[in-house]
Amino acid sequence: MNAGALNRRELLAAGALLIAAPAAAAAPESESDRLAHFFETVFRRDVARSGALQAQLGLREGFTRWPDIGQAHALETAALKRQDLAALRGFDRKRLTPEADLSRRLFDYDAEDQLIAIGWRTNHYTICQMRGPQRWIPQTLINNHPIAARADAEAYIVRLHRVRPHLEEVVEELDRQARAGVRPPAFSYPLVIGNCRHLIEGAPFDASGADSPILADFKAKIARLGLPDADREKLERDAVAGLDEGFGPGFRRLIGWLEASQRLMKRNDGVWSLPDGEAYYRAALRMETTLPASAAEIHRVGLDEVARLHGEIGALKSRLGFTGSLADFFAHARTSPDLYYPNTDAGRARYLDEMRARIAEVTARLGELTSHRPRADVEIRAVEPWLQASAGTAGYYGPSADGSRPGILYVNERDMHDLPVYEISALAYHEGVPGHHLQIAVAQELTGIPRFRKFADYDAYGEGWGLYAEQLPLEMGLYRDDWQKFGQLTMELMRAGRLVVDTGLHAMRWTREQAIAWLDANTADGHDDNVTSIQRYIVTPGQACAYGMGKLKMLELRALAQRRLGPRYSLRGYNDAVLGSGSLPMPILESVVRAWIDRQA
Repeated sequence: MNAGALNRRELLAAGALLIAAPAAAAAPESESDRLAHFFETVFRRDVARSGALQAQLGLREGFTRWPDIGQAHALETAALKRQDLAALRGFDRKRLTPEADLSRRLFDYDAEDQLIAIGWRTNHYTICQMRGPQRWIPQTLINNHPIAARADAEAYIVRLHRVRPHLEEVVEELDRQARAGVRPPAFSYPLVIGNCRHLIEGAPFDASGADSPILADFKAKIARLGLPDADREKLERDAVAGLDEGFGPGFRRLIGWLEASQRLMKRNDGVWSLPDGEAYYRAALRMETTLPASAAEIHRVGLDEVARLHGEIGALKSRLGFTGSLADFFAHARTSPDLYYPNTDAGRARYLDEMRARIAEVTARLGELTSHRPRADVEIRAVEPWLQASAGTAGYYGPSADGSRPGILYVNERDMHDLPVYEISALAYHEGVPGHHLQIAVAQELTGIPRFRKFADYDAYGEGWGLYAEQLPLEMGLYRDDWQKFGQLTMELMRAGRLVVDTGLHAMRWTREQAIAWLDANTADGHDDNVTSIQRYIVTPGQACAYGMGKLKMLELRALAQRRLGPRYSLRGYNDAVLGSGSLPMPILESVVRAWIDRQA
């Protein structure tokens, strides 16, 4: 999954500045050209309104800004999207090329999707353990704010001062939601407060002797500039002032609101308990899966997939020589010390090195899977200590569009018992190559399509591809032994279980404890990991369903291609068709694949 960054809907809803897009140099010659110019104009406008999106794209225009998350901006965004849709209706579809018409369909879908999201923004938790300024502020500064010149350092300092007014706006939004009856779930408060407190530990906030995470990042970056000592020391003093006057007071204000709200908060394990919660969950499922399936249908699919995977794991258990029950086998996998690296620096380093080796191995044979080979590299890093308590097991953070920053695969090594050795392969393949890194980097590097398509982000496609990608190295024989194959099945089982517990929590009114107990009984993951997972699903309704539903759709389309094409079918060709248009809603992906099949037949 994405490692806590703002998703595309949030990015395009961010930023307050509205500027006019530049005029075209000359009149376009065709309807498709006119449409392409319209797309570029809208994209430039959206980028100009979003400092966060500018940072993601590697642009420096937004280096001093934070996202505008206020109600007025959201209403302005909705008005612009409706205006865009009206303008789109003015193009003559009959005069468009097939590729231009595909872009038209995607633009239409995306604009409607954003309007749905904005309509439900009150029910969308502004802050929880999975997202919020306690994550986007430090991750933007550390990952998306390179310092290549003194001006970049000065912009960083301006950003530090602006944290205070930005978090005042966040608190105003939290107040607005609270008045409507929406507050973060009770369990998320200590996790978010803990993240905030970690950010204001160390210099200049206390006398512990160590630098705070942001001051350490700033010092490391400006040290590489080679400035005279006096200039470097001046920048460090200015950064300390920004932390003391902006960053620290802003986070202390947020902590104060969270602590006061925590005292008032009651349980809300599922979004059914929010205003119009049942309708909100139906909308969330539609946005996340991009499919018309109901909660009941998804729940049944999940139960069927769990039963199938229990059978496959049972057969594998026998090959491994284990004679006990499936529950006993899962307990053995959770507790056997041979299946975990030690909780030491050496154990943590070994785990990351093993992941790097898996990715290097499949990358060397990538041509067997696809003709797409991303230029951007992927780095594997441990999750920062200040984020470990609330972060998931692993997550991927995409490369900058300008090539200045690689993709980053984060691994949470807080407790090595949460990282069984048998899942190394599947986790590396899902988050890295041929999973998220391949898919996201390839999309950004596509040519001949409008830029909005390069940065599209549909969870059913991205997470569906990641889960589908776990299986591709299995088909290539790259899982080294039956334990690694077991790891792939356990991760697939966990995603199937998500279909059950997400719908259980939000549609069937399961309690948090009921959902945790179900995962404990039906998956190989440990209890503590299941607690973290269920708490994630509670604050991200529907998102957990994107993985399994997206993967199943991709496998369904692959089977269709194999049946229709017979000896003309090629795995490489199919994967190229899936990857070659960027992130797509599942119905549009199906039309793209069917068109590819027709061309091969």
